[in-house]
Amino acid sequence: MSAVAALIKKEFNQIIRDPSSILIAFVLPVVILILYRYGVNLDTVKVTLGIKNDDNNPKISTLINSFNHSGYIKVKYFDSKDKMYDEIKNSKLKGALILPNDFTKKLERNQNADALVITDGSEANLANYVSSYAQSIMNSWLNISIYQNQKPLINPIVRFWFNQDINSHHFILPGSLAITMNLIGMLLTALVIAREWERGTIEAIYSTSITKLDFVVGKYVPYFVLGFCSFLFNVFLTVFVFQIPFRGNFLILFFVGALYLFCCLGVGLTISSSFKEQFSASQTALSFGLLPAMLLSGLIYPISSMPIIFQYLTAILPPRYFIIFMQSEFMAGTIVKIVLLNSIYLAILGIFLFFIVFRNINLRLEKCKED
Repeated sequence: MSAVAALIKKEFNQIIRDPSSILIAFVLPVVILILYRYGVNLDTVKVTLGIKNDDNNPKISTLINSFNHSGYIKVKYFDSKDKMYDEIKNSKLKGALILPNDFTKKLERNQNADALVITDGSEANLANYVSSYAQSIMNSWLNISIYQNQKPLINPIVRFWFNQDINSHHFILPGSLAITMNLIGMLLTALVIAREWERGTIEAIYSTSITKLDFVVGKYVPYFVLGFCSFLFNVFLTVFVFQIPFRGNFLILFFVGALYLFCCLGVGLTISSSFKEQFSASQTALSFGLLPAMLLSGLIYPISSMPIIFQYLTAILPPRYFIIFMQSEFMAGTIVKIVLLNSIYLAILGIFLFFIVFRNINLRLEKCKED
């Protein structure tokens, strides 16, 4: 135990002397949270829509007013189609609606009336917004207008559970904690063993009587403490500074967060024990810590919409399971099944990575002694 305590003290001294560890643990999370809070927005957007009305029937004015009173559309009127098309090309308009001169006549004859909706397809998601907004407003107007022969028999009342305000930040920020902790855990530990090789201090460690277990535990404990303090800091920012509602249990949150951090440190130490250069280790940690966590974790892109091969690939990524847990814990509260399944997976993976690190260190020591 004295050897482990000495190694832990050595690593803590290294953390204090190296300000980059503090920057990674406490400054990087603030930057990432600010970017996700103010730079990433998946909420319903307000778009500028051009309208050209060729129908002189005064009854059509109620439809135009429906667009004016929509909270998602800013209307701009045109008399010339060419001018409207030019503004779409110049990205001043995100869409256009053209009502033909026989629009109301066809409705009065109980015929299908055509209305042309043009969207800017260069931004696919925005184009879908424009199209759905226009269709929804026209269908609503038709249901209450004089051209509707009978009142609708169904009056749906919609309620949104778990995220009543439909605020995308309520699930983006909790999910972003998984990406932040994944990146922090790997960056903190990806350099610790590679740094020993570069500086030559590994030879001094070989001359001591410490065991492989002492060495591995001495690398895990200090960065686990630092990473967990960073996790507490992230949760504090998310709940109390950015005012994201939390409906779960903080003790369960911290327990599963500790398991997840254990996995992230294991990945980082596995990378560090596989390289002798800090640059190679840091670049590998960035590649494994950022891109898969962002693109394949299900935070931004639904896993069910990915190709099958990538859906199977996400099954081995810890961020996928921690994001599911975090979003559930923040928006729905503690769900026992979700907590148990994700905790079991993270615990198994963390132990597996611990043994990989242990085995890699064993190989390095034997190789050094043979040399």
